[in-house]
Amino acid sequence: MPPKKAQKAQKDAEKKKNAKKVQKQLEDKTFGLKNKNKSKKVQQYVNQVTAQAADKKAQAMAKQRAAEKKAAEEAKKEAAKLLQASIPTQKVPFGVDPKSILCEFFKAGACTRGKNCKFSHDLAVGRKAAKRDLYADDKDEEKRNDTMDNWDEEKLRKVILSKHGNPKTTTDKVCKHFISAVEDGKYGWFWTCPDSDPKQGKECKYRHSLPPGFVLKTKEQRRLERLALEAQPKITLEDFIETERDKLPRDKLTPITPATFAEWKKKHTQEREKQSETTKRALTGREIIIKKFADKFYQEEDTGEKGTEIDMSQFRVALDEVDNENIKDYGDGKNAFFEENNAS
Repeated sequence: MPPKKAQKAQKDAEKKKNAKKVQKQLEDKTFGLKNKNKSKKVQQYVNQVTAQAADKKAQAMAKQRAAEKKAAEEAKKEAAKLLQASIPTQKVPFGVDPKSILCEFFKAGACTRGKNCKFSHDLAVGRKAAKRDLYADDKDEEKRNDTMDNWDEEKLRKVILSKHGNPKTTTDKVCKHFISAVEDGKYGWFWTCPDSDPKQGKECKYRHSLPPGFVLKTKEQRRLERLALEAQPKITLEDFIETERDKLPRDKLTPITPATFAEWKKKHTQEREKQSETTKRALTGREIIIKKFADKFYQEEDTGEKGTEIDMSQFRVALDEVDNENIKDYGDGKNAFFEENNAS
């Protein structure tokens, strides 16, 4: 027997068992009563006992249903927690009402915000938004679908001319963002230059037009060029040098020998010295005078023993002797006229 049928049979058996138990309790409570079918009071008592048993059964069933409902809600909450980790965060495009977007958590049955959710909990909101909008032009939708993947070079030039006709520029240079968008296939009706800000009235000063000689390449052409470049044989730097050397004309070249190399080195050294002399800075007037009259300036020769060092202590002693040569010491002043007295 399948599992579901076995569970159903088990539940039916439990119901029958409970019904028999209730019936037995009723029979036990009304056992021995006389005149069950004749006495009005006895019949009222029997009906009251039956109603009480039915109420108890209903209460038990209600309690069981409440427990099952609570268990189902808890299981639903657990499943919602598991789903919330896998559902990405919804982003609202600029200028779009969040209530026009269906809540992904509600769609998966995992939204716990209820009325406080900023997204719509109406499953038909997508069909409502698909209705014709009187404030929108169908041309905008056509432009959205008309992407650069289906354009040729002529179509691209027409779009650029209609979009940027007669721009006010201060230079003839082409905008790098414009070229990058064209090469990457991102250029379209709704493309805006990163250097422009219409809200603040800021415009890009560079040109948004294709330069002369520009050739629009499709994705397939760029892919084939990339494959061809990757398929080219790779050579090392040494092999490239040898290949280029073999291309040189041999009749105009000089073979390298020790003699030719020495001659070339000597010539190269002379040229470097000559170049250094020409690039040497001009002498100042002081340097010219010193260089011209160098032989007339006194230069003390240094010796290996004494050198140019001077003993200042001996020089000071000699100075003291010269200064004190004509000074006489008369002691305490008693002999101030000693020479005059002796002369007389």
